[in-house]
Amino acid sequence: MTVIIDILFLTFLIISAFLSVYFKDLLNSTISLSAYSFFVAVLWTTLNAVDVAFTEVAVGAGVSTVLLLAVLSKIDRVEKNQITKDRKIIALTVIFITGYLLLLATQDMPNFGDPGWVTNRYLIPDYIERTFRETGAPNIVTAILGSYRGYDTNGETTVIFIAGLCVYMILGRESK
Repeated sequence: MTVIIDILFLTFLIISAFLSVYFKDLLNSTISLSAYSFFVAVLWTTLNAVDVAFTEVAVGAGVSTVLLLAVLSKIDRVEKNQITKDRKIIALTVIFITGYLLLLATQDMPNFGDPGWVTNRYLIPDYIERTFRETGAPNIVTAILGSYRGYDTNGETTVIFIAGLCVYMILGRESK
């Protein structure tokens, strides 16, 4: 039963992603992106990653939607000049070349869970050995999320701060 629910939410996720690009009206695209973030959060919840789901709901569906709506209140909702066929061809060419290069890059990746891979031989045993001594947390997962991933959280905060500054600059343009 859970597989059916996962497939259903994944289908909604794909549909909302497609619609956010398909819509010509930016308000509809914003609403579709908000739905996309919601479905991503639901999928994270089904994967038992509630902390990531909570962050996705707060940032993706909450803050991002509010910021996009604030920007939409200051700009036109519908694009006035149409994209030419040449620009579409160039964009598709860049997309396919990038996709091809990404597929080439995956050939160098190890098999999933390969015990002989570098990180499994050196990095993971090092984390297991040093985690309690450096953090004092008895659970390795808690220690990694609370201590080592603190840098990641700081990076996310920086990204949100910069996005807020960009929105402030866009909204402040009209008053000058």
